[in-house]
Amino acid sequence: MPTSPFDTFCHQVCSFVRFWPDHAAITAELTAHLEDCRDALLERNTALSPEEAVARAKEYLAGALAAMLDLGHGRGTMCHLFDREIPWV
Repeated sequence: MPTSPFDTFCHQVCSFVRFWPDHAAITAELTAHLEDCRDALLERNTALSPEEAVARAKEYLAGALAAMLDLGHGRGTMCHLFDREIPWV
């Protein structure tokens, strides 16, 4: 049962990490980045709803992760299919 609007996103990202002891640290780091991004979006655009800011923060971080992880450009061990529709965003 998710406790923050970012839990599902973090869970999905961690599903790609086999070393489960790192999941808590990854979730904490991702959540901090997502919260910072959400807060910056709300500060810059006062007309934006909190829900829309959360969605945009997830889209932004998903894109950043895709750029960092797909080093093989879809042809190698680093291909995590982030270039396809992202179900958790």
